[in-house]
Amino acid sequence: MKTDVSVILCVKDAEKYIGNCISSLLDQTFKDFELIIINDGCSDYTPHVIEKFSDERIRYFRNQKNLGIAKSRNIGLKFARGEYIFFTDADCVISKNWIAQGLKSLENQKYVGVEGRIYYVSKDYKPTFSDHVCKNEHGGRFTTGNAAYKSTVIQSVGGFDEKYDYHEDRDLALRILKHGKICFNPNMIVYVQQQTLTPKDLIRSAGYIKNRVYLFKKFRERKKMLWRIVNPFNLAKTLFPPLILVSLFFKTFKTSDDFKLLPFMYVYAILERLQLWKTCARERVFLI
Repeated sequence: MKTDVSVILCVKDAEKYIGNCISSLLDQTFKDFELIIINDGCSDYTPHVIEKFSDERIRYFRNQKNLGIAKSRNIGLKFARGEYIFFTDADCVISKNWIAQGLKSLENQKYVGVEGRIYYVSKDYKPTFSDHVCKNEHGGRFTTGNAAYKSTVIQSVGGFDEKYDYHEDRDLALRILKHGKICFNPNMIVYVQQQTLTPKDLIRSAGYIKNRVYLFKKFRERKKMLWRIVNPFNLAKTLFPPLILVSLFFKTFKTSDDFKLLPFMYVYAILERLQLWKTCARERVFLI
């Protein structure tokens, strides 16, 4: 099938969300596209959910083992046949005119890429402490939860840097920005389905800090930094643990899942700092 649009969707253990995601993609007002799904070593029922969809636009591929998000997206790029490459995530629900709005921006010769608006659950949803919030309401995050680029510009920068296991999308965008403009289209909308952050998820996410070191080393990226201090408030928590209780005053606590996380915040802050310093030593970067 010849098409100008390829949508790349990488999925890892998302059985609760993937059905809604695929359904919303197949229900686009713009119909002529291919949906490339990369199964990155799923160990749950995600494959069974995917295989229930019988649509000729779907091209489904399985990695023999878990390769990580950056490498999986590069595999998707190898299979993609479109002039325009759209990205979203398995936990997202896509607005009906998502592709149409993205094309409206990409067909403007001024832009090589476009990022859209991401709402967590809905525009008016009020998250609690354990909500795993991901949003991009005003642009500048460049997350592949809602982004699209011209295929030629992705090829020119060499695709995703596979040493990242997080922020690989931001790294890609910062390299693409050297070749042209990325616009923000507020009418290109996706909604992230509600997710509860467990203590295990929280502890695992402490390792993502190493990707901030990569961004700083390559681009001098200082997002969430004060001088060379990364996530200053988290550093303060390691030095003075009672600061963790500040969350009780500034975050909404309603469920048992909210309170379960609180005791693990100190462990998270310590592990994050250790991972930061370990990566800094390896990469020969000075960050605190």
